Amino acid sequence: MTSLEDTWLDIVLKAIRGLNLDPLTLAQKSGIPQEKITSLLEGLRNDATLVAIAPALGLHPRELVMVAAETSHLLVPTLPKDFHCFTTLYHGMEVHSYLLWSQMNHHAVAFDTGADLTPLLEKLEQDHLSLKAIFLTHSHADHTLRLAELQKKQEVPAWIDPAELIDGTYPLTPDFSYQLDSRISIKALPTPGHSPGGTTYLIEGLFRPIAIVGDAIFARSVGGMPPASYAAGLKSIYNNILMLSPATLLAPGHGPLTTVEEERMKNPFFA
Repeated sequence: MTSLEDTWLDIVLKAIRGLNLDPLTLAQKSGIPQEKITSLLEGLRNDATLVAIAPALGLHPRELVMVAAETSHLLVPTLPKDFHCFTTLYHGMEVHSYLLWSQMNHHAVAFDTGADLTPLLEKLEQDHLSLKAIFLTHSHADHTLRLAELQKKQEVPAWIDPAELIDGTYPLTPDFSYQLDSRISIKALPTPGHSPGGTTYLIEGLFRPIAIVGDAIFARSVGGMPPASYAAGLKSIYNNILMLSPATLLAPGHGPLTTVEEERMKNPFFA
């Protein structure tokens, strides 16, 4: 079992921020006394208050309480043998990066860089893999910190959405796709919201589809979004991630891996 990235309070605060609400307005919209909401926002959990304010925040009451009750912990899924998750520390925060490779030609591609290249480089050497490309979900430092170092060591191109171009990257084009071998393909899907050019990479050809979602969506939560992009961000997650096959494994930048089916049913933002 593994713990969720976000607590019930994180989820509530992300919804409040995205909707640009303050405690007084939330009290008026939900019919709950402002002092109860203030107490909740100070971290004093009250399930009745959570249930009452959830509709005003666009959250599912039952699933929000399930997160609060810590009953939404997830089993660690079995990953395909040609896919690996690296977890490194960035200022005390765990961040994931991923490696996909072909058993046919030993070509590999990386998704984000994490904060430490050591495990990635060891895996490449150990399995005699040749890194061919780097795909970035977005440009935030915890996901791109080691890009220049990795490119210096491996001399490979990196791609990112044109809204977030940084040194050493090429812009993704509409309908961008990449063929790792005759079996495995990668397709870029736009999922802006958490960042202007957030991108999800859909991997097909393994025993189950995998979507590298960056910080667009987490198990039972979403990445933080400013008010200007909140509604559109939730829509892009729904249309380009949650409409994928239910069995699709979701590989986020933080927290446990999950599936489309799980998040359709249990994510308070979408259930």
